[in-house]
Amino acid sequence: MRLKNKVCVITGSSSGIGAAIAKGYAKEGAKVVVTYNTQKDNAYKIAEDIGSELVVYLDVRDRSSIKEAFKLINDKYGCINVLVNNAGINRTADFDKQTEEEWNEVIDVNLTGPFRCSQEVLPYITDYGRIINIGSLSGEYGGPRTPSYAAAKMGLMSLTHNVARFLGKRNICVNTLSPGVIGNEFTEKTMSPEVKETAFSLMLIKRFARVEEMVGAAIFLASDESSYMTAQTLSINGGAWVKA
Repeated sequence: MRLKNKVCVITGSSSGIGAAIAKGYAKEGAKVVVTYNTQKDNAYKIAEDIGSELVVYLDVRDRSSIKEAFKLINDKYGCINVLVNNAGINRTADFDKQTEEEWNEVIDVNLTGPFRCSQEVLPYITDYGRIINIGSLSGEYGGPRTPSYAAAKMGLMSLTHNVARFLGKRNICVNTLSPGVIGNEFTEKTMSPEVKETAFSLMLIKRFARVEEMVGAAIFLASDESSYMTAQTLSINGGAWVKA
């Protein structure tokens, strides 16, 4: 029970990696707050499955929504110990086809969203707390067919460093967990055979990841075991080696 009684807030925890982390944290004894934007039914189903007492609407694009969500969580539990900035979107396109509207949308959710959440959690997060940003191999590699997503995730790694510097005096550890390519329906739909071949060529383990394979690292980063680790990017990507 490495997270016993820790209040853990995971943005975008109604599906995907966020839902997997929520389930993993609950098994380790955390008081998990499940949040959602559009997938309300999913969020309540996950909360029921893991015994979560609190489901909260939270739109990372809307600062007032974040403020209301964090205040509600604090009113119930008295603090927040762990924030996982997981909510994200992707708009796949070659560089010359990416629209400015798509670019702005992805940057707003994937980079400015964690910026907003990390600011707004400051009055509530405890000393010795944790902020975990969910990055991506795409940010380390630069795409190839996700210019806005890659830029946002690279920016998120830099934001991690900055926030870690700011919060070091409070012993709050701030790190990025960077997953590799997750094998799911979206990947199958958007990845061409050529891009898949490129991805596999980078990997030592020649397959795509499962969301459950991100959970162990997420637990470690939220636990006391990572108390001297901050401003780092922990890559869980099958040994993908980004060649210069």
